Amino acid sequence: MGGAVRSTLIFTMIVFVPLGFLIWRSYASGEWSTVDASDKADRPLLYKGAIAALLGGVAYFYFVEHSMPLARGSLVAAAMLLVAAALNRWIKLSLHLTFACFCGILLSRVQLGYGLPVLLLVLPLIWSRITLSRHAFSETVGGVVLGALGASAVMWL
Repeated sequence: MGGAVRSTLIFTMIVFVPLGFLIWRSYASGEWSTVDASDKADRPLLYKGAIAALLGGVAYFYFVEHSMPLARGSLVAAAMLLVAAALNRWIKLSLHLTFACFCGILLSRVQLGYGLPVLLLVLPLIWSRITLSRHAFSETVGGVVLGALGASAVMWL
């Protein structure tokens, strides 16, 4: 368990802290209209920052920790964001749903009791993204599909 906690803290420092700072700065400065980068125009900066942070995680977990599962997961997460960025011109995929499905499926593979609660929240999350007018239904379904494909890639690569 100690190794898992340590890896989580390191991942948080490499990925979540810089990404959180980017989100906070972009919203607080007025550059973004919403804190979750819901405007299509806000997404390129989010994609660049998140991909860069995840690649930092890939490098750390591959070269320092020698943890292929964590390096592979970080690489696939960066690849999912790259796909979403490439499609952003035509569809603004829900990243909330992408990562809810990605994490829920992978956690279910570790232990069903970990991932099932996350997966049970996917339908209310779809409802909330549509109700808040952040996404169209197709964008939420696209996010679910991208997350499921990403989780599949992690499990079978």
